[in-house]
Amino acid sequence: MKFCPRCGAEMETRTLLDYQRRVCPQCDYIYWNNPLPVAGALVVDERGWVVMALRNEAPAKDSWNIPAGFMEWGESAEAAACREVQEETGLEIELTGFLGSYGAGRREWPWYSVTFIFFYARQVAGTLQAGDDAAEVAFFPPDALPDPIIFSSNHHVLRRWEADRRRGVGGALGQGSAWAQIDWSAAVDCDHTRE
Repeated sequence: MKFCPRCGAEMETRTLLDYQRRVCPQCDYIYWNNPLPVAGALVVDERGWVVMALRNEAPAKDSWNIPAGFMEWGESAEAAACREVQEETGLEIELTGFLGSYGAGRREWPWYSVTFIFFYARQVAGTLQAGDDAAEVAFFPPDALPDPIIFSSNHHVLRRWEADRRRGVGGALGQGSAWAQIDWSAAVDCDHTRE
C-alpha cells in the first residue's frame, strides 16, 4: 500500500508488534495486513480419488490446484467452499469434515496475505465440468496426482489427506462422517442466499 486510504499521504514502513507494517506518518493510520479468507474443498469420491482443477488464470496459470476461492461478503467458509467447488467443477457437494487452515503470502506482494480454509467433501449432485477460472477438472487417484500442483497450502492439504487416509478418516476416504451428520442448515448457507 503506497498511499493512505484515509488522508492520501504516502505510507511508510514501521515495525509494530514484531511485524513490518505500513503506517501513515500524517494521520497514524495502520494497515494491519489482515489475511483475506479463501475457502475450498477436497472432493473425494467413493474410489478415494480427488478433484483437481487446472488454473486458467494468473497466478499460476496452467498449474493444478484444489478448487478454492475468496470468500464473499457475509459468507461463511463452509458456504464459500460449496460455492467455489460448484463454480469451478460443476459439482454440488456435501462437506464431510474439516481438513485444515493454512496461512500464506507471496514475497512479490509483501502487503498481501491469505488464509486458506479447506474441508473434505463428497459429490451429491452435478456433472463434472470446468467452469469459472478452471480450464480443466478431473478426478485423480492418490498415486497419480497431476503436475505441477501450485500453492504451498495445496501441498499441505494433500499431505494431510495422505495421513488421514492411512488413519482411516472417513472424509479422506470419500465416506461420510459424524461431521456430515450434523444439521448444518442453520450454520451453513450452501444455497448461497444472504440475509
